[in-house]
Amino acid sequence: MSVYRALQDQRLGLTVVLAFFWLLVVRLCLFLQSGVWPETGWLLLSDAAGAVTVAGLLILARSFWLRTALVVALGCLMTASAMHLAAHGTYPRLSMISKGADPVFLASSVFNSQLLMLPLYLGLAWLLVRIYRWLVPIPPRRITFATLLVVVTTGLYLAASHSLTTSRNNLVASFLAQIPMALMAPAGALVGEEVADTTAPERSQAEREFFEADVASPDVPEPPNVLLIMVEGLSAGYFPSVSEYHELTPVVSLPELENKLAETGFRLYRNTLSMERQTDRGTFAILCGQYPDFQRLSTKMRDVANGEAFPLCMPELLRSHGYTTAYWQAAPLSYMSKDRFMPRAGFIRVTGSEAFERDGETPEGWGPPDPIYFANVAKRLRALDQEAPRWMVTLLNVGTHHPFDTGGKQASSEQGEPPLPTEPLQARRNAMQVMEQSLIAFLDEMDQAGVLDNTLVILTSDESGGFVRQDQESFPLNGNTGVLAVKPPRPEALDEYADRDRIVAQLDIPLTILDATGTSKPMIAMTGRSLLSGETSNPRDLLLADTYTGMKFFLRESGELLACTESLLRCETWTFEPGRLFGTLSPTDSEPFLTLAQRLRLFGESARMPTGPSVSSE
Repeated sequence: MSVYRALQDQRLGLTVVLAFFWLLVVRLCLFLQSGVWPETGWLLLSDAAGAVTVAGLLILARSFWLRTALVVALGCLMTASAMHLAAHGTYPRLSMISKGADPVFLASSVFNSQLLMLPLYLGLAWLLVRIYRWLVPIPPRRITFATLLVVVTTGLYLAASHSLTTSRNNLVASFLAQIPMALMAPAGALVGEEVADTTAPERSQAEREFFEADVASPDVPEPPNVLLIMVEGLSAGYFPSVSEYHELTPVVSLPELENKLAETGFRLYRNTLSMERQTDRGTFAILCGQYPDFQRLSTKMRDVANGEAFPLCMPELLRSHGYTTAYWQAAPLSYMSKDRFMPRAGFIRVTGSEAFERDGETPEGWGPPDPIYFANVAKRLRALDQEAPRWMVTLLNVGTHHPFDTGGKQASSEQGEPPLPTEPLQARRNAMQVMEQSLIAFLDEMDQAGVLDNTLVILTSDESGGFVRQDQESFPLNGNTGVLAVKPPRPEALDEYADRDRIVAQLDIPLTILDATGTSKPMIAMTGRSLLSGETSNPRDLLLADTYTGMKFFLRESGELLACTESLLRCETWTFEPGRLFGTLSPTDSEPFLTLAQRLRLFGESARMPTGPSVSSE
């Protein structure tokens, strides 16, 4: 009866109504700061659940210190959510707090102008508490009931949500719902590994399809140089022809760069998959030809850096065949252990932001803006081309990473404004357009200097910023819309490469480079398919994930996609046209084409790496 009487208490109703309207104001603030508008179909229902949760928290905060703690917690949560929405289109994940505490990350991505919004959000939280104290001068003394209200609502929210971090969620309810999953994650991972090891000792043919390598192993009389350009956060969706092909609306348009690629003989692939989000995950797949980390915390690059795993990566294979290998990035090398990983992956020359020191001081934030970065690496690349008979260089800029530092430079021309709210996204758009102009100038300079005369050039991205869609919450693979453009050393050689509508992935890049340089082996220990391999009648299967939404995917190139929650317990089946992947995704009522045991086993297998030293072969 006490629960019944509590529900009849008018003070509870007033508190829920107050919390609901307060959360709508929060929605508006987050939208004005980030420019990300959530799917409205679930917005009110999500905030209704959040209002019940906030009401319970207000009832529990009876003392001054508890009210102060609630104000600080809500203010910090709103600030972090707005920043993450602006950078990635999702709310932050509780499990990534440890990564966010990294000094480089704090100095580069947290301590920026957006942090000035913290006093506003603290004031908004304080206003909630003050209005509550005015509306309910005598709060109900129902501590047990309020606790039960928060726990039950959070539990129901967790059970009903496929992803807790997409923008349609209520930031308070979704954050609290992440707590049990964060606590259970280690135990869940152990259970998953046990299931993967015991349910079926031998993988079926259907499972082996996810780990196959397909190379052409051609005879290459004159191996070319290799220039691999990774642009931070770039998506093929930002190129007009690709977004129009898939009938999608990107937040950025880069027509000048697309025209330059077409004029200089690049083939731009229209169905490119990025395996995961975050730089270390994508970089590992691109360099080592193996699946990246699909678990919450990324460990593969760190394990290699610490000498605990020994994959044989593409740069090491090229180095063993006489290539001078170099990795030049703009960001600090110590972040994500790249200072130790890159030499172990096979790079001889490795530099980061310290290469841009002036008067003993390194650039602030993530590193030099793109105009400075590309001008600097252009000089170094010209010198290397004169010095080394064969070279492989990998570049990674940082100007297109949040908070989108362009060194004060503005794009010289304004592109057409997309139909979505754009002002909060102007920093991203300007950074991408400054990168566009800097990269075009870099390619022109390298071409005029003759550096690209006998060079395979590949343009890709460490990860994908993805499309911004009117109905973006309804579609999987938003964070996996990658980019791949290829220019072989001889224009006529482009006929040997895969058609532009073939489904390609980051995993295909190292195998393509090894094929193009004549260093691939038929039984190479990698996963992927070289762009030089012929068309086959057997479509392949791929594993993908989006760590920001907590979703995992099983893709069959024949036209099926299984989109699952992070636990792999709940899945939805989608279909698509193989030649138009992103533009034709459609949900179906079909049963999952993989069992739970198979799903667990596949992702368990993707986490394994060689633990003994690898030996490169001449």
